[in-house]
Amino acid sequence: MLKIGGFLQAKMISKDIRQKELADQMGLDQRTISNYCNDVNFPNLETLSKLCNILDIDIMHLLECQKTGNLDLLIQNDLEMKLLHEFRKIPKEKQKTFLKSIQLIVTMLDYKEDL
Repeated sequence: MLKIGGFLQAKMISKDIRQKELADQMGLDQRTISNYCNDVNFPNLETLSKLCNILDIDIMHLLECQKTGNLDLLIQNDLEMKLLHEFRKIPKEKQKTFLKSIQLIVTMLDYKEDL
């Protein structure tokens, strides 16, 4: 089964849509949306198409990433989505400095684990 739950959740956060609201828009039960978000069930193609339309997801990109196993192209959870939103708030000319700072922090964290 394809796993898209983390991606759906991240997109819902970015669009400020709750599971109940999404379920209402789609004519589904909130538990159904919850099952999709938790990778308990996978929507049929028609439902997936509606989900992608509401959440502004390119369905072909989503399916291709799943098929090739190239999941690093997808935002997989709400923490990644929050980081991306914060990054996009930074002026373009300062984004490179931000990335270097993050790389330094990651290096420091890796170093502490070695101690």
